[in-house]
Amino acid sequence: MWLLRLVLPGRFGRLLTSALIFCLLLPLFYLGGGSDENSIPALFFSSVIAYIIPIFSYITEKSQEAVGALRSVLNLDSSEIEQCRLELQSADGVQTGIALTLGLILGAIHMSLVSGSATDLVQRMLSSTPEFLSMFGSLLVWIIMTTVISMLIQQATTIARLARHQTRINLFNTRALLPFGRIAIGSSLAIIGALALFPLIGAEIGVDLKQILPGAIATLIPLGVIFLLPVWPIHRRVSTLKEAHLADIGSKIDHKMAKAAHNDSAAAPPAEISTELAALLVYRREVLDVSSWPFDLGNVTKLAFYMFIPPLTWVAAALIENLVDAML
Repeated sequence: MWLLRLVLPGRFGRLLTSALIFCLLLPLFYLGGGSDENSIPALFFSSVIAYIIPIFSYITEKSQEAVGALRSVLNLDSSEIEQCRLELQSADGVQTGIALTLGLILGAIHMSLVSGSATDLVQRMLSSTPEFLSMFGSLLVWIIMTTVISMLIQQATTIARLARHQTRINLFNTRALLPFGRIAIGSSLAIIGALALFPLIGAEIGVDLKQILPGAIATLIPLGVIFLLPVWPIHRRVSTLKEAHLADIGSKIDHKMAKAAHNDSAAAPPAEISTELAALLVYRREVLDVSSWPFDLGNVTKLAFYMFIPPLTWVAAALIENLVDAML
């Protein structure tokens, strides 16, 4: 996958890649803007690209590790698991072309909306260097973000296929299913981090909903898909298995109760029936306590914490802008 090829190898490769991208793009947008540099959200363009490429590489690696951690519950041999891990980082020419084309089209639609029309967009791009760099930066962000999101959806689809068809479910060992939750949360946090950077647009060029909302909406909608796809099949299968167990236990409890109510000399002694009923009731309580979602408290707490970051950054950006306006 071409974005992953941009990440430098080594222990600190992602950090170095992020710093390098930021240091290359920021001067391009600021210096190229000349006297009109404030009309370009240079910091946002540089920051979001420098963030999303390394974090996509990191999330891909963690998803591959999670697939390896699922080895004990997958009906796959070692070669098939390795093939699945490779699939998470791969994209053929058709997939790449679709993602690039979609990003270009969405970016052009967004810029046309900001400019007023497609004709005005072209005229603005050709009118000056700052205008060209502003449009170029927007299109670049749209293309890269669309590519990353489409790849995360592809990864989530691959994991969902494993969850639906290749995973063995044991109600009393659901901790083995937690890697599905880690994949869903990790991919979601990558998108949430990108959303937290959107206020940088308003910090540089002022709050303009036409500039901010289309990208935010186009990022938020896939977020739900990326989060639910890896875990929904597990949730449904665990829920179905729980219902089957509970129905079976309920039938056995009814049978024991009926025997106790119509006890005769051929039936088991009442004390024995009471013991069996107690065991069935404990078993039912254990089944009821099994979570149908592959999350533990740590994962849920992490997700809840990070969900507050984008709103806080947006509120902080608005407060700072109001403070600066008041001081001026």
